[in-house]
Amino acid sequence: MKKIVIILMVLFITKGANAQAGVPDTLAYLNQIKANKAYYIGKPFSVLLDSLRPSIIFFSPISWNSAYKDKETSTKFYFIIPEYMEDFGSYNFKIKWATPLNRRISGPIYDSGQYRGQWRAEAAQYYGTGIVADIVVDWRYNN
Repeated sequence: MKKIVIILMVLFITKGANAQAGVPDTLAYLNQIKANKAYYIGKPFSVLLDSLRPSIIFFSPISWNSAYKDKETSTKFYFIIPEYMEDFGSYNFKIKWATPLNRRISGPIYDSGQYRGQWRAEAAQYYGTGIVADIVVDWRYNN
């Protein structure tokens, strides 16, 4: 019985250590995007998208001004699927678009898939044409 308990403890500790090991890499990667953002500004999002490692898993369109609901001024991209409220503020970056994207197109893309915001080829194709005005990276929270 003791052996089973010890084996289970080792498995849980190992799994926890592996999960935490990815965090510094993701943070370092976000900081690398931030450091190189001047290269991506003024170019189609596909340039950044093609170089991303890890891949985007989730996205969230943002329309700040209610008078312009059809205009998507920026979009958040995540390397995880946000399950809890704090996930929406971590491991993401926001692209501000030089010309706002059409929310009437991005909205249905966001709503389709297995879950809302699932990153798929259709999303990559649409967002890849958008011109990057700015990249905001802050692993804690960014607006």
